[in-house]
Amino acid sequence: MISKTIEKDKPSIFFKTTAQLSHVEKWVEFIQENSRNTQLTVMFKLGKYYQGEGDLEVLRPGFKDYWKNLLGPKALFGLFFNQDIGTVFVTGPYSPVFLQEVDGKKLGAMSEGIYGILRGLGLNDNETTLAITKLAEGRFLLLCKTWLTKEDHTKYFNVNPNRIL
Repeated sequence: MISKTIEKDKPSIFFKTTAQLSHVEKWVEFIQENSRNTQLTVMFKLGKYYQGEGDLEVLRPGFKDYWKNLLGPKALFGLFFNQDIGTVFVTGPYSPVFLQEVDGKKLGAMSEGIYGILRGLGLNDNETTLAITKLAEGRFLLLCKTWLTKEDHTKYFNVNPNRIL
């Protein structure tokens, strides 16, 4: 008996950093209009110092509502404090990974936690280091798993979606 492997569409994972919230909104709009089964997680630094991890109510009024309106009413989010970066806000389906506690400490808060998670999601060593550096500088970090092709991303944004800017 001869068997044949049928390859189905494979998801592509892209990582991007941007300094402007309007670019994040543009990515979200594009993904919502053009893809299926897309998972988008957004991370950004709120400040260098510990600002409290447990209570998002301390943030500006409307902060949670803004992200729920942008990413959908079921969007997950939370905060963690990483000594190398500061207080980080994370929203989207990958947020539980960063917020998962091990021995009472969130994975994202551990010194190598963000690095390990990003490597596990598919970034190579250089991309991971650059992404963490850009996050620490205050840029938005987008993590997206989608069935769109890289060509689709390139056409819409005129950039390679795997290139971290």
